[in-house]
Amino acid sequence: MAPLPLFYSSIAVLDRTTHRGARLAPTEKPYAFAAQAHVLPALMAEFVPGCRDMPILFLEEAGTVAPLFMVGMRPGESRFVDSEGRWRGNHAPAYLRRYPFIGGDVSSDQQVVCIDGGFAGLQNETGEPLFGEDGEPAEALRRIIGFVAEYSDAAKATAAFTAALKALDLFHTINVEIRAADGTTSSYTGFAAVSEERLNALPDEAWLDLRRKGYLVPIHAHLISLANFALLGDRL
Repeated sequence: MAPLPLFYSSIAVLDRTTHRGARLAPTEKPYAFAAQAHVLPALMAEFVPGCRDMPILFLEEAGTVAPLFMVGMRPGESRFVDSEGRWRGNHAPAYLRRYPFIGGDVSSDQQVVCIDGGFAGLQNETGEPLFGEDGEPAEALRRIIGFVAEYSDAAKATAAFTAALKALDLFHTINVEIRAADGTTSSYTGFAAVSEERLNALPDEAWLDLRRKGYLVPIHAHLISLANFALLGDRL
């Protein structure tokens, strides 16, 4: 059985019968669930807004390459979620904004919306209703359905992006060392970044193909973001 996605304790399909009276209650500490995560999934579409204060790295697993935002110096610690569960950065990653919802594939062209079964904000007393009296999605759920679909499309675009960079052998492994203002350090190995040297050495046609696909802007945003390791160490 595949492991559950980060932050999800169980996944249940939203159903007009089972969840007919369900409401989505306001969350007092909206990002508290991510307070102990030092890396978060990233989408290619987020590289430009995210590069202002978060390092963007890549991790290769099972033959695929996934981009990540680094948001903490060490495991179990986020420097972007404060004690009130608020996001302290410029851009809150879409992965967090989508929670507690997630898409589930019924077939290659059909997706359902699911929710984390352990999410305390799903209740029957207060909040926005998910379904109307006619059993059709209410406004809140229509917004959720739209965002989950957008996320799915962006994730597919991200996978195509990283596959193209991997095919061109643009990734190289880097060692990361973060130094905090108090002098403590954290070191990581195994992450990857785009090699500027390999990028600049590409044949003209390969470079132009990256430009045609819209990949050069996120590549440069990623490279710019690598300067944020120092900023990450200074966050309190």
